Amino acid sequence: MRQRPPTYTRTNGTSPLFGHTILQVVPELDAGGAERTAIDIAAGLAAVGARGLVVSQGGRLVGELQAKGGIAVPLPIKTKNPMKMLLNVGRLVTVCRDEGVSLIHARSRAPAWSALAAARILGLPYVTTYHGSYSGRSAPKVFYNSVMARGDIVIANSYYTADLIRSAHQTDPQRLR
Repeated sequence: MRQRPPTYTRTNGTSPLFGHTILQVVPELDAGGAERTAIDIAAGLAAVGARGLVVSQGGRLVGELQAKGGIAVPLPIKTKNPMKMLLNVGRLVTVCRDEGVSLIHARSRAPAWSALAAARILGLPYVTTYHGSYSGRSAPKVFYNSVMARGDIVIANSYYTADLIRSAHQTDPQRLR
């Protein structure tokens, strides 16, 4: 018999997330693990009375996100162009201020750089999910990948990925989940 997942409610019946706005960033909402979990998290947030914003360039899964209670925020966040990434920092800061964002969650490297800068500017908690192993052994590539290990909390999708994060980025085990 399958066990029911735990409910995350306080004794007064509200979730600790009730009323909060969580912003997730993914390059686009087309297909893949990062996109699927962003939608699932947005649905979970809606279920407990929180707002789940997903910043992306859009894609075929936007309708599903909205149907599950998430809010799509279209921005050109997929770019790897450093100047456009810098512009995205300002765009994210504006969205966070306008929407009362409580936490930023990055799920992909290119948008994570803009998200990290916005979180630091605003003093917001910054969470990353490391969805798998990233190629590259050169110093510039390791540095580029390191943004995913810079979260206040770093979520690994497996024990294997957690070991890679520890070895490649010397991430404090207290921040790794």
